[in-house]
Formats: sequence, structure tokens, C-alpha cells
Amino acid sequence: MNTVITLILAVGAGNPAKAPLHCPAPVAAKGQINGGPPLAHTFDLTHTATGTLTITKVEAGCGCLRQTLSANAMQPGETAKLTIEVNTLTQPDGPNRWQVVVGYRLESPGGVPQTGEVLLQITATLAREVAVHPPQLGFSTTAAASQVVTITDSRAKPLTVIRAGASSPHLAVEVGERVAGKGQGITVKLAADAPAGHRDEFILLVTDDPAYAELRVPVRVLKREAGAIKANPDAIAVRFAPGQTEVSTLVRLRSEDGKPIKIATVVSDHPKVLVKWSQETVPVAAVRVIVTEEAAIQAGTCTVRVTLEEPSGKEFVLPVAWSALKK
Repeated sequence: MNTVITLILAVGAGNPAKAPLHCPAPVAAKGQINGGPPLAHTFDLTHTATGTLTITKVEAGCGCLRQTLSANAMQPGETAKLTIEVNTLTQPDGPNRWQVVVGYRLESPGGVPQTGEVLLQITATLAREVAVHPPQLGFSTTAAASQVVTITDSRAKPLTVIRAGASSPHLAVEVGERVAGKGQGITVKLAADAPAGHRDEFILLVTDDPAYAELRVPVRVLKREAGAIKANPDAIAVRFAPGQTEVSTLVRLRSEDGKPIKIATVVSDHPKVLVKWSQETVPVAAVRVIVTEEAAIQAGTCTVRVTLEEPSGKEFVLPVAWSALKK
């Protein structure tokens, strides 16, 4: 009798009930690929229960991921397709893992609503032949500004960027000539008449190499009003050296009209990017931004928002970007 009970329990344990939202292949192992071109994968998400299932969130652990979902609400038996695209340009060489959490809510007639999550992963080992430096740009200015992106290719026959464009009419992109041994420079210009505020944009580089047909470079733009707070540096780009577990950057703030400054609050929108600041009323105030080991598990970006007590009502937004931790 005990043997029969044990067998029944074993069968039951070996065949757990499927979750209402089922992905038959939640892990996509891509093996070794070239870093630079976008890496895309489509997951199938099937409604296996009864009632109406609504996907309530698709939460990525990295700002390098873009998502496209074919349907938010499903009836029993229906399948939604979730396409995740990784911008490998900003990711480190070697093994990488990107995670996405899909949240859902199931509502059945007469039943209690049920919520849950499905974890999806893409893994790949990146090998770098073509490098873009820096892999992402940040503008924080009251006027026109420009930066240069350099494309290098370690192969015997390097690629050439033949044309470029931008997601914003306020960004102009100029393609320079490729110089042997030095790469190819791409100048990105932010127009003086760009509207004030914060926006996430990108530039698209089209090359003559089918293997690297397009390279997408993220651009974080913060256009400040004249007379606002000036920071040095006005954008933080952190690269972790081998063995580093934390990087701290000191930012100095001053008013462009020379008035004293007192900081009221400093808030980071990433829980693992920490901030400290000076408490006094001074001509130059200081903010320290700390990118921790937990934040740098993957490359990413965030925004640090500084609110001033003096001059009253003034704010400054500091773009922060970092590379992944190098073991």
C-alpha cells in the first residue's frame, strides 16, 4: 500500500500543473555571436487556462532591451508573441544574460483573479570585431553641442559607415572618412533650438557590411533652459575596470548667474545607483553618484534628479550610463 501511495505522489510531483501563461522555451541560448548588431528573439506566450488573461507588464532588467508584444489580452488557447531585441553594441564581450519578467492577470467568471509572472532569458557570448566608442551618448546642455563617435574594426577588411540618421530632427549626424589604423569618426550635433527637457533618442549607422548592416547608438538628451544650473561633469559615463566593484563620481553644481546654491533633495531612479550631497548653502554644491556592483551586473542607464532649495524651484537632471562589471 505504501508503495502505491509513493508512486502516486511521485507521478503527481513529476507533472505539476502548468501556469496559466506558458512559454514552452523560456530560455533562448544563442551561443557565440558578434557584438554590435541587434540580437532579436521571439518568445511564444500561450494562455493555457480558462477566462481572460491580460499581460500587465513586460519588465526588462536592462535599458539595452526593446520589446514588441503582439497582444495584451488573450482567450484560452491563444498565443501572443513577445519579441525582445538586445542592443549588443552597449554590452560587454564574453558571456551575457538578459532577463525579462512578464506579469499577467487571469480573470475567470465567478473566480478570484489570479496574478503571476513568467521569467524569460536570452543568453549569448559576445565576440567583438567592430567597436563603437562611446557605445552610448549623453547630452546635458543649454546650447548647441556636439560629440564624436568612433567606429573601429579589427578585421583585415574593415567596414565603412556609408550613411547615418537620427530619431530626432534636433540631432544631426555627419559621417567622416575612415582613417587607416584610427577608425571612422561620426559627429553627432544637438541643435541650439532643441526643446528643453529630457528625451531618449538614438542614431542609426548604416554600413557596407551585411553582417553589421545597422548599428544603433543610444543618445540621452537633457536640454536645459538658459540660466539654469550648470554641472561639471554634466553627464556621467562609467566604465568598470577589471576588479572594480564600485565607481564613485563627484559632480559640482553652480548657478549660471552666480547665486549661492543649497540642495534640497537628490533622487536616483535606479535603486542600486546611490547618491550623496552637500547640505550647506555654497557657491558650488557637490553631488556624489555611486554606481554599485549590483547595478553593474549589466550595462545600463539612469537619471539623477537634483532639486534645489536655493534658488527655489530650480532642478537639474544628470544622465548616468555605465558598462557592465568586468570580472
